[in-house]
Amino acid sequence: MSMDYGAIIAELRGRGEVTGASFAYWDGTELHEAVAGLRNSVTKDPVTLDTLMHIGSITKVLNAALFMQLVDDGLVALDDPVSLHLPELQLGDPAALARISCKMLINHTNGIDYDVPPYRGFDEQRIVDAIDECTGLSQIHAPGEATAYSNIGTVIAGYMVQKLRGESWYSLVRSRTFEPLGLSHSLADITELPRFRVSVGDQVDEGGRLVQSSRPFLPLSFAPAGATIMMTATDLVTFARALINGGVGVNGARILSSASASAMATETTRFISPSSWHVGLGWMILPGDVLFHGGGGPGVSSVLYAHPASGKVMALLTNCSKNGMFDAGLVEPILSSWGAPIEALVPVEGDIEASTYEGSFENQIYRFDIFSVDGRLHARMAARVDFYETDNAKATVFELERVGDHLFRMVLDGAAIPYPLAFVDPDAAGKMQRLGAMARIFNRVA
Repeated sequence: MSMDYGAIIAELRGRGEVTGASFAYWDGTELHEAVAGLRNSVTKDPVTLDTLMHIGSITKVLNAALFMQLVDDGLVALDDPVSLHLPELQLGDPAALARISCKMLINHTNGIDYDVPPYRGFDEQRIVDAIDECTGLSQIHAPGEATAYSNIGTVIAGYMVQKLRGESWYSLVRSRTFEPLGLSHSLADITELPRFRVSVGDQVDEGGRLVQSSRPFLPLSFAPAGATIMMTATDLVTFARALINGGVGVNGARILSSASASAMATETTRFISPSSWHVGLGWMILPGDVLFHGGGGPGVSSVLYAHPASGKVMALLTNCSKNGMFDAGLVEPILSSWGAPIEALVPVEGDIEASTYEGSFENQIYRFDIFSVDGRLHARMAARVDFYETDNAKATVFELERVGDHLFRMVLDGAAIPYPLAFVDPDAAGKMQRLGAMARIFNRVA
């Protein structure tokens, strides 16, 4: 397809909704690169092609690759119990811990209810500190019984990598991924920041304005889940090309066996909602066999897409917490050209029994209160922990529109939010006991 990517990004960014953006697209033959906006909204310094931007949870794909290198080297088997390699790990439910396999750490089926740690002093934010904090943690579901996006599972996997390798996770990312693939504009260790030109994220304040985040990183103890890695869009595309090329980089360097690269891209489970998001190892798998991962954080909204059948890869990194500003004009046309269906949630007419859904559902980070107003179902979404500053400063109330059987989309001020709510597991009285949303699980509470 022929598109002026630079013009598209500049035009969309020029609407004032995005601080800065960096884009790279390997179309199977040629690499396209484009940037727009500011890397720092305070200094007014522009984004350039060598500007590193946060990739957020896209880090989970890199972390899964490091973990699969353990498998390649015979240090770990995916079906091994985690306790075999980490006898020091403790959870609130010892029986659950005994059932958690290594595979469950990187395919979001471990069920540990711990998505975001508290901010602590710099010297208290080691990866091992996150492991120590696991003592006493509860389960959002039994191991292997369901699928709920798991930051802590990824962190445990990253800790296992550094323990078994006898080297820090940060240096392993550099020595086993960045350096072999020639990724010279990428960092995992924030002490390397002075070597690079980097972005600073903006968030939305209570008045709807973009303001610079005072917390440019999530708690560092969750680095393997997405707290620290910064890359250029081009470096990120180069990494993903290696994964869909059987573990071999464009420079000929092998970082992963063909079997492990294939396993990462093979469905192992799927989320309650979005149900179209299937889960490999590290990767999400979208309709049309598109590999995907998104990344968020304080003033971060980034995406990575890869299409193994055509060898095409796209990365879009922004230093702004507003999601989806480039979807209709840039991302969706490219995905359509890959033959990937763009699914839309369409309202369904008909009455509902509100009492089936009403009540409160929560996990460690969010609480949904479902209630009726004038005969229409609503959801109040409130953060239970403070981790994105102004983005979650107050609870937001959404109207719910039914889009399927026990499936609803959230609407705010007439605009649909791309987080469908799926209610499952009715009790004997028909009341739903579990809510799926944002790839996570929320259980009914009294």
